[in-house]
Amino acid sequence: MSLIHRIQNLLLQPRTAWHRIDDTPIGSARIFRHLLLLALVPAICGFVGLSVVGARAAGVTIRLPWQRGLVHAAATYCMLVAGVLVVALVAHVVAPTFGGRASRESALKLAVYGSAAALLGGVFLLVPALSMLWLLAVLYAAYVVFAGLPSVMRSAPQKTVPYAAVLVLAGAVVGLLLSAAMTRLTAHGMEAADITVQTPGGKVRLDAASLEAASQKISDAARRMEAASDRQGAAAAGQGGAPTVGTPPVTGGDPDTGAVPAPALKAALPETLGAFQRTAIEMHGGQVTGRVNSNARADYSNGEQRMRIEMIDLGAMSKLMASAGAAVQGERENSSVSERTWQENGRTLHENFRKDGSSAQYTTTLRNGVVVEVTGTRMNLDEVKAASSLLDLATLEKLQRRTLP
Repeated sequence: MSLIHRIQNLLLQPRTAWHRIDDTPIGSARIFRHLLLLALVPAICGFVGLSVVGARAAGVTIRLPWQRGLVHAAATYCMLVAGVLVVALVAHVVAPTFGGRASRESALKLAVYGSAAALLGGVFLLVPALSMLWLLAVLYAAYVVFAGLPSVMRSAPQKTVPYAAVLVLAGAVVGLLLSAAMTRLTAHGMEAADITVQTPGGKVRLDAASLEAASQKISDAARRMEAASDRQGAAAAGQGGAPTVGTPPVTGGDPDTGAVPAPALKAALPETLGAFQRTAIEMHGGQVTGRVNSNARADYSNGEQRMRIEMIDLGAMSKLMASAGAAVQGERENSSVSERTWQENGRTLHENFRKDGSSAQYTTTLRNGVVVEVTGTRMNLDEVKAASSLLDLATLEKLQRRTLP
């Protein structure tokens, strides 16, 4: 009898099929080969589900990179094979306790063919949203094992239930232990793997190595901000009161609460930029809830073309934004709009343009956290980028933050 017919009979008529399996000499080597085949189902389906189909939650689809998915699939395969063999060993060892026969081949038959329903149920892993149905297959596999104990292991009728309970418990314990081991194994070899998130608007790729470094930078910056706030609070208390919104901070030049001065940002906006003439300019700077920020903005024109350049520094918050942005890359595109975010030479770049050339935007987050945004109307992306390249971003990037005088 072929493996397919044997499994089919087990799923439809387990008690009758177990009698036939017990009467048929199969051999341990052949049973083991059957296990190797059956274990491929959840391993392969899990890989496709996690790395190709992806898990969808809260409107986004998360996929594992194929390298990480392959490692996960290989680990799953090895753990499943090992788990079934351990259950077979337990069934063999405890058989006399429940009035059964201690037979390695019979125990292997019981564990391998009894777990067939659970292993084949791994097909639900093709669609992560249906993975919970795998639990139903596992529960049915437990019933199939229960039905096979009297025939294959010759257990006493009154001891079949506790015998099955011991095997189910053993399988659960082994599953937990192997899952923990697999988690450590897969995590060890994938520290630098990327994660791709598919949103309704496009793809976002998170670089794990950059994310870890950014997380550390964010933590450090947050600690510096908290310490700076404590220093400001202590200084304000020494003057008989706490600072309020709109009150200038304590002087002394604290880079953790300061910002690039608004006049310095204004000075970086030239009167002419290529063929464009500046038509308006403004700047602002101040303090809100103890955080200093500054910005400068200028409007330019060249015939029918219009361009606005805005430079923003949110103070210490800019450091957090720059650190978080260093871990993100993404793209979105449809028939009319294209958008992309990436990192280059320590800067975070973002472009957003309409394909008909009617408007474009190019944003650069400098290494010091200052954001430079160039927006053009009746301009294509290349023209906006060309205008951005004429700005002295290198000098702007070297500017130091300080508190307001």
